[in-house]
Amino acid sequence: MRKLIAALVGLAAFAPAALASSHFVKVSPGKANPGQTITVSGSVDHGCQIGHKGDTATILSKAFKGATKHSFAGVPAVSASLASSTNGSFSIKVTLSPNVKPNKYSVTGRCGGGNFGSTTLKVTSLPQAY
Repeated sequence: MRKLIAALVGLAAFAPAALASSHFVKVSPGKANPGQTITVSGSVDHGCQIGHKGDTATILSKAFKGATKHSFAGVPAVSASLASSTNGSFSIKVTLSPNVKPNKYSVTGRCGGGNFGSTTLKVTSLPQAY
């Protein structure tokens, strides 16, 4: 019984690393002003098509309101090309609207019929001119 418990404890120690995911969404900088350009980068999971013409990841956020004409389920969105990606990585620049309201916004990546990651973008107010 002790050997079984020791084996299970040892297995549990490695389980988080084995279950760690390589798909993610990152925003840089994580804090931006209205009108500022941000970079959204990340990596998609195995449920997404990569390396072919037309393969894309959809990046959606209410922070993109006024910065794009596209949307997904009513949420402003941009498309990041995965056509030349061999490992699922992507990077796209988005210029925020000068009218975006200061707030914390979720930025979510989606492809292959599901979400593959999410992060938070904090939009701050511009300094007041005196």
